[in-house]
Amino acid sequence: MDIKKSIILNLRWHRRIGLSVFVVMIFLAITGFALNHSPALSLSKINLTSDWLLSWYGVAPQRAEAYAVADNWVYGTGSEQLYFNHQPLGYCPPPLAAVAITDQLIVALCKGSMALLTPQGLLLETFNQVQGLPANSTGLASIDQRIIVLGEAMAWEFDPELLNLSAVDDLSIINQASILQPATLPPTFNSGDNSQGISLETLIVDLHSGRFFGDAGVLFVDIVGLLICFLAFTGLWAWVNHQRLRKQ
Repeated sequence: MDIKKSIILNLRWHRRIGLSVFVVMIFLAITGFALNHSPALSLSKINLTSDWLLSWYGVAPQRAEAYAVADNWVYGTGSEQLYFNHQPLGYCPPPLAAVAITDQLIVALCKGSMALLTPQGLLLETFNQVQGLPANSTGLASIDQRIIVLGEAMAWEFDPELLNLSAVDDLSIINQASILQPATLPPTFNSGDNSQGISLETLIVDLHSGRFFGDAGVLFVDIVGLLICFLAFTGLWAWVNHQRLRKQ
């Protein structure tokens, strides 16, 4: 095969391969640039919490345990924080089992402790097992401006002034009590649990390497890498043959 035919054949394959990997090369260049400047772009600090993305990575999204209190929301998450609307209030070991309200008080029952809030969401006090909260507390109820702590087979009336409990003898009053039911937290609220998210840096790394799509994705990126090497080789070969042709 003479040099001219060799150049034509080489350029033909160079063009075909270049067109076939063009989009992927642009994508790899953009993701590579982003990863190279990851600290400046703070990619590791940007958490993605989309349900489908967490499902793809095998991470079960943790739903906020939420209660609607008038026009406000009291909720807790796996991050062990109690929230009033968007405001974190402090430590609240999950689960947030119950919330009860009176005209002057909001009480939230976490695992092993209770948080006492004003109707405006200010944290007043906490009450835990060391102070007398029963370990088997399962819920809260309110009746006649009184807070009732529910147990498996018992109930106690909570005195927020003295921070103590007294046993309820007549359990039939529970049937008349108001028990607040959990509700779905609106999406406009931050669940406060960023630990369950996937960082944008991790996503870009996995897309860049092909690992996002499993073994097939890694193999695809490997093939693209080989084609890019072949593209460089055919480009060099075309240049060498072109120089030889000029000398002739």
